[in-house]
Amino acid sequence: MTVSRPFAPTDLLQLVSVPVIWGVNNVAAMIAVRELPPLMVAGLRFAIVLACVFWMIKAPPKGRVWLFLGMLACVGPLHFGVQYAGLGLARDLAPMVVAMQLWAPASVVCAALLLGERVGLLRWTGVVIAFAGAASLTFDPVVFAQWGALAMVGGASLAYGLGTVLVRRLSGAMGAWTMQAWIALSCAPTLILGSLVLETGHADKIANASWLAWACVAFGAIVSSIVANAFMFRLLQKFEVSRTTPYMLMTPLISFTLAAVVLGDDITPRILIGAGIAMAGIALVAWAEQRRA
Repeated sequence: MTVSRPFAPTDLLQLVSVPVIWGVNNVAAMIAVRELPPLMVAGLRFAIVLACVFWMIKAPPKGRVWLFLGMLACVGPLHFGVQYAGLGLARDLAPMVVAMQLWAPASVVCAALLLGERVGLLRWTGVVIAFAGAASLTFDPVVFAQWGALAMVGGASLAYGLGTVLVRRLSGAMGAWTMQAWIALSCAPTLILGSLVLETGHADKIANASWLAWACVAFGAIVSSIVANAFMFRLLQKFEVSRTTPYMLMTPLISFTLAAVVLGDDITPRILIGAGIAMAGIALVAWAEQRRA
């Protein structure tokens, strides 16, 4: 029987830092897209990331180029482009945060359909509960008025869920930092070009954007994409996934709190109930994954 090593103070600090950073970044992204074109925000974020990690780019895995490109599209431009566009349409962050978490149950469905993976009753139950909770958000008038944004953010999460399954198909083909560099390379030019074609008012918005908006773009690139991922990769190399995953469920809680305090979101009882149901389903999926491991 393998004895789990205890968390050192540095490990625990990093483990708590990751969901805090990601929770703060959701708010930072919302602040940025309120002042700058959403696709431009996402493109600039990954341009900064690319400048920091471009030297990690290596040749795609031989014989699996199409699988690699499909994975890259799902976890890169499709995910971040559609998500940021959805945030740009949203009035409130809280329901969007719930939709962002749907990648976990979506990955279960994709694994069953594409990989023929056996999915136990416990995980299917979690999937159904998670999607039911997210769907119930639309019964709230505050959220229903933003159903288009919610659908886009939810769709981005589905793309990411599919992407994670394709990542598993490429397991061992490339390192985590090489994949991060490729994601940045796929996102930066694609999303900036998409912004120039689909969005307007760039010159005016860039000239009038506050220092806070630019700081939020930099935070997303340096702190969220690079620092938090570095922490997460290190922790996953040292500890079992079953011990690190539960901490990540802090992310929506932090985003909810900051959305209410910083952004002044209208978080109604119906939103809280729907979010609670969805997060219970996601927690059940995570717990089922741990039991399987």
